[in-house]
Amino acid sequence: MIKIDIESGKYDLDDDLKKRITDRFGNLDEYMNSLDAGRVTVSWEGGTNEQTRVNAEVWGGGHQFEASDTNWKATEAIDSTRGKLESQITREHSKELDKRDHHAH
Repeated sequence: MIKIDIESGKYDLDDDLKKRITDRFGNLDEYMNSLDAGRVTVSWEGGTNEQTRVNAEVWGGGHQFEASDTNWKATEAIDSTRGKLESQITREHSKELDKRDHHAH
């Protein structure tokens, strides 16, 4: 499980959203087990029509990944950002496996 620091500044994060963030980003190490830390920042974006902005970074083992999204619904911004990170991590992990396979032959 990746240790996730959550920063929310003036954004009022309830316990359910904090748990969702920890659950959704903390388990990204299943795609690359060298990941060990991360930071998720939740903020308001857009003046009077404010939306939730989620910016997330995870790192470890010489890798760093970052993604963000903005949405009217905090849960959708969290899930979309997580999906973007998952794509980056799995793509990088596949490259590493390909390199390892080529060196083994």
